[in-house]
Amino acid sequence: MKIACLIHSLDGGGAERVMAGLTSRLADQDHDVTLITLGDGSDDKHRVDGNVHRIDLNLMRSSKNWASTARNIIGRIRAIRSAVRTVNPQVMLSFCDRTNVLAAMAADGSVPVVLSERSDPARQTLPRIWRMLRRVAFARPAFSSSGRIIVQTPQAAQFFAKSPVPCVVIPSAVDPPPLESVRFQGGNTRQVIAVGRLSPEKGFRRLLEAFAVVHQCHPDWSLRILGEGPDRISLEENALRLGIQSAVSMPGWISPVWQELASSSIFVLPSDYEGFPSALLEAMALGVPSIGLRSQVGSAAIIQSGINGLLTPSDPNSLAESIQSLIDNPGRRDRFSKAGQNVIDRFSWESMVEKYVEVLRSVANSPDTLD
Repeated sequence: MKIACLIHSLDGGGAERVMAGLTSRLADQDHDVTLITLGDGSDDKHRVDGNVHRIDLNLMRSSKNWASTARNIIGRIRAIRSAVRTVNPQVMLSFCDRTNVLAAMAADGSVPVVLSERSDPARQTLPRIWRMLRRVAFARPAFSSSGRIIVQTPQAAQFFAKSPVPCVVIPSAVDPPPLESVRFQGGNTRQVIAVGRLSPEKGFRRLLEAFAVVHQCHPDWSLRILGEGPDRISLEENALRLGIQSAVSMPGWISPVWQELASSSIFVLPSDYEGFPSALLEAMALGVPSIGLRSQVGSAAIIQSGINGLLTPSDPNSLAESIQSLIDNPGRRDRFSKAGQNVIDRFSWESMVEKYVEVLRSVANSPDTLD
């Protein structure tokens, strides 16, 4: 198949990692793949296969008001439509909420469009203009007549239950850890680790409050938060206010993350919501005992609480209790470490790519849908 893939950028998020991995694997299967990004490619943190063609639109400028927002949206729709016409694919695959809205708006009926939602649409807060545009875009006949929506959990599929577009559930995938060079050492450390963009929805303020409680009983333990974002200064101020600044480190965005995970004893995902969290999958694949929140539908699809990890209420005290329960019980950590590694088989790349190809083929324009 000739496939055009669309995403905002290949910056350091989980959706970007999956898009890079998916396009590379599609190209490895001899599909003709072009990756279109709204950015200019300068912020790439994930690599793609050399056989993947690139079109970088350089349209990631910020909007200052309603007028500039409208201009930016119209400009991006036109640029996407022009790029797709240049590529002339059999099908287009788009990733992530706002980019999906743009893709559906850019659809002109000549190329089927498949949209992959990478977060929890019921919990994610989009600005009003984007919520309105999504309703309009997803109902457009140019998209809905031949399009598909891919989500990662049955709960996410319920959000689109009234949509005229068929919805398919395909969980994300995890890379097996490079065991030849990295092995889990967490049983010998006293470090809690978290990974994600430093932004409010990722819940790191909640984690700092919980760790402040943990620190009172376990002052020899430390917290390490990997990632970068607009909340950095606020988080550093919170750590200082809580009196735990000496036990907390935030070194920024690090890739690959395997060695950092391998040097930690407990992984925590404190986000307000998650689609299908890559960081959690990677931690469990390596054998790091992991904690997620019950409210995260993606985490709930991955963690079988009490068997291969813990799901906890979202308040800081409950999160602190869960962290302390693993600190105080090395045997439980060891059980979670071994059981958690089953994510490698449950959420394999081979299975995910096969399901994506099946969906793309089901809507792709003739005559080469079986290539």
